[in-house]
Amino acid sequence: MLTTRIVRPPAWLVHLISTACGCVVVWDLFGLRTGYMACLTGVGILALVVSHYASQSRRGPWTCVACVAFLIFGELWWADPVDWHSIRGSQMIILMKLVSVGYDLDSATLLSPPNPLEIAGYIMNPGTVIFGPWFSFSSYLKVVGPLSWSLWLIPGIVLRLALSIMFLLVSTCYTSWLVPDSANRWGLAYREALSFRFSHYFVSYLSETSALLAGLDMSKVARPYFIELPRSLVEVVIYWNVPMHHWLKTYVFKTARNHLGIFWALLLTYSMSALFHGLNFQLAAVLLSLGFYTFVEYSLRAKLASVFDACILARPCSDTCSHKQKACSWFSLSTNLVFGMLTVFHLAYLGIMFDSSSQQQETGYSMIHTLNKWSSLNYASHWVTFVCYVMYSVI
Repeated sequence: MLTTRIVRPPAWLVHLISTACGCVVVWDLFGLRTGYMACLTGVGILALVVSHYASQSRRGPWTCVACVAFLIFGELWWADPVDWHSIRGSQMIILMKLVSVGYDLDSATLLSPPNPLEIAGYIMNPGTVIFGPWFSFSSYLKVVGPLSWSLWLIPGIVLRLALSIMFLLVSTCYTSWLVPDSANRWGLAYREALSFRFSHYFVSYLSETSALLAGLDMSKVARPYFIELPRSLVEVVIYWNVPMHHWLKTYVFKTARNHLGIFWALLLTYSMSALFHGLNFQLAAVLLSLGFYTFVEYSLRAKLASVFDACILARPCSDTCSHKQKACSWFSLSTNLVFGMLTVFHLAYLGIMFDSSSQQQETGYSMIHTLNKWSSLNYASHWVTFVCYVMYSVI
């Protein structure tokens, strides 16, 4: 932060410091497992270079294919499962950075390929290499500025750190007080999902803190209010990880929608997200279920909004919308409340298998673990979504 917000060092020195500090942080945390991340970085850079000279319009897709192929190889044949699972998050951030550089070059957002020191500083930035979040290469280059200094920066960092600690304490200690062991199965499911969500908020706010300390201008990563008091699953997906949503929307969904249509574009987007997280049935099942859930909810609410001429879409209407029944009408308020409660129900169901007490946590949860958790709730969420889909089809 000192080298980007107070003084104006040479650009090459900023990139060198970023690379060196990132390497120290990664080695201190992961040790020899850093070798996997170095190999992924090497594969991605090699794919960028080769695709740049072979086809200057497909650098993003080729880089994505090469990185995903490496992840599949490491997951199935090369790495120790415990070691590999411990670096999933960091490897996903590296992959997203490399692929975004390729797509930005294809779209001319970047006019020229970054030099080796720039790309190393971007990938190994110490504020984001462990917890994320993803940020674009253009945003990274702003650190050469230097960025403006504000007296509110330090209080903002302290506040984010305090919030991250609060979410960690709630996740590990206080959820069992909120929902006791004597609760029914749905209460326990909500407790497990709540603990998982609060652990995600802990990581999100900690990543904001580390990014700000590294001198980056970083907006909110997650917005707990829109998740704990949701309007729709669509908003939960957006505000769960805002930078990643922006990445998927910019580099995957828009491209796929132009060729495949909305449903298949959504399916491809969630499939790609599952691949980036690794070959893990639990995560793939949750993400693909979310893809179908959000499509059904979005489509059903769009039809209902048209039939009743009401502000009940998955996303809030603008103040100038043409609906007769505005958001403050009793019908719109009650309908949005019902869909919000339905979203809480889905979150409890989808989050139940993220059981922190399970021994499988170190290697990733298996298919049997996931199906057993959902079968204990009679696959209720999937059945409810199927009913909503039937309603959408017949309206």
